[in-house]
Amino acid sequence: MIPVGNSKYILRVNKRKVLNLIYNSKTISRAEVTKISGISAPTVSRIVDGFIDERLVEEVGIGQSTGGRRPKLLRIAASDNYIIGIDLGTTNIYGVLADLNASIIHEEKQPTRLEEGFYSIMEQTSEIIEKLSRQTAERKKRLCGIGMAVAGLINKSRNIVEFSPNFHWHDVDIVGNLSQKFSVPIYFDNVTRVMALGELCYGVGKQYKNFVFINVGYGIGAGIILDGQPLLGSVGMAGEFGHITVEKDSQTQCDCGNFGCLEALASGQGIARAARDELKKGTQSVLMEMCGGDLNKVTAEMVANAAKKGDALAWNVFSRAAEYIGLGISALINLFNPEAVVMGGGVIQAGEILFDNIRKTINARALNRSSRGVPLLPATFGLKAAAMGAVSLVMNKLLNLELECFLQKQKS
Repeated sequence: MIPVGNSKYILRVNKRKVLNLIYNSKTISRAEVTKISGISAPTVSRIVDGFIDERLVEEVGIGQSTGGRRPKLLRIAASDNYIIGIDLGTTNIYGVLADLNASIIHEEKQPTRLEEGFYSIMEQTSEIIEKLSRQTAERKKRLCGIGMAVAGLINKSRNIVEFSPNFHWHDVDIVGNLSQKFSVPIYFDNVTRVMALGELCYGVGKQYKNFVFINVGYGIGAGIILDGQPLLGSVGMAGEFGHITVEKDSQTQCDCGNFGCLEALASGQGIARAARDELKKGTQSVLMEMCGGDLNKVTAEMVANAAKKGDALAWNVFSRAAEYIGLGISALINLFNPEAVVMGGGVIQAGEILFDNIRKTINARALNRSSRGVPLLPATFGLKAAAMGAVSLVMNKLLNLELECFLQKQKS
């Protein structure tokens, strides 16, 4: 006889297997689930009936007969269940309401009141969540959870943001703050790891199970996916790619306090700062006209546009940043031997001017055997990668049955 503990574990494994099979199929019959999973037909039927009762799976028609009765087809009840994804950025707080197929239903956005501190930013986040939640209620759909992408060091064991140099936060409790207003499950993680999870769930992860996601925006980070699982580290702080030192004698200080970090030299803020420094030296550039003579208005986007026009200062700044990024990626390729490298974030929108220079550095610096055939790909969702990654954070919990108790309470 199988002990009770073991039988519960086996049932949970079987349920996960069935749910993921249904999710990854456009439509599928109970018989096909039985054949592919190797689980007995009665067990599959009980599991499927339970998912239908929880409004997580639905019957959507009749399939082709293979000799007996025509089978009823199943699919995930994507349009009946919604997820809120929040990209908590230093420039904007951007939120999406999406169904389980990652189709965006509604969007909300606010400029981040960065200077007002943590509690003000949480108030802004709450406002966006409330607006998205109202859309759920108006459409009479179920909200399964809220996912959030946050820049900073995430301590998984304490479930806090231990340190965020971009926000200047120390030991802040996002879930503790927001859960006072919202009763649905709330999950958050480092923005770049969340973006990587989005690719795993909805993007290149359909083709590759070993890849590195590089996020180059206001800061720089890496999300590392190994054998279909995100690399977390001992307490959840793996992937701080932006804080490797690439120039040991640099006078450029990073927000983390160190000097010569990749983030300080090649992120959006690093590119803008490098251009401003050159302009202060009197170097001629169309950037002076573009910023109206106010150097504080120079942005990485402005530098990219100037470089595309052939401006020498802008081109040199961008090329140097790309070389630094390429050096870092070369090291990651040598360390992890990924199938692909995916790049996202605001700076990546510069396009081939950045990608070409990064590729050249990788080809020159990475071991040939490691880097041979490794594609450098843009993020699937572009500037929405963080928000859609936040959606996938909840979807991942759903597919691993970590939301089962909550869904059972919401059946009625």
